Amino acid sequence: MAHDHRAADYAAGGTADGASGAPADRAADGPADVTAARDLAVVLHDLAWLLPRTIGLAAAHQDPLPASELEVMRLLARRPGLSVNDVAHELGMQPSNASTAIRSLIARGTLQRRPDTIDGRVVRLEPTPDAYVARDRRERAWGEALTDVLATLSPPDRQRLIETVTVLRLLAARLSGEASPDQASLAPPPAGDETGR
Repeated sequence: MAHDHRAADYAAGGTADGASGAPADRAADGPADVTAARDLAVVLHDLAWLLPRTIGLAAAHQDPLPASELEVMRLLARRPGLSVNDVAHELGMQPSNASTAIRSLIARGTLQRRPDTIDGRVVRLEPTPDAYVARDRRERAWGEALTDVLATLSPPDRQRLIETVTVLRLLAARLSGEASPDQASLAPPPAGDETGR
């Protein structure tokens, strides 16, 4: 399939001997080839656009959220405990717009506030248990829909694709600035465990 995407700049450090860091030097030092990285980025962008419009469509219709609220929920599901200002900064939103989205989500019962343990003037935000249940329901629906698509692939292709899940989780953790895939997990914290929330 032809793409008109522009390749993103791929920056990497120079070589140990002070070379300029041309693609050949980078490849020799181990980082991914620029062309392969670009192709991967294009495929991931395409999938990020396609998945909500295909396998995620039915679940989205059952539990619709405005785009701004959906972005807030995605961020806080991954990183619970952010403040309103943190959310606005991370998503590039005006604080007033972030506050509006957050108030709506609290009214929906999908977000809850808690005071900061150090500075009681700061309010921390986290998904409610109902939000985790709803997300689990959506993810099961995604899995069922994707199973039908995977069945159209050959068994070897299907297996190779499934085997990429672990490394894609690692990539997601690196992109989000997290140290390990475990920190990128969207699993809800254990009941009653305030330290993991």
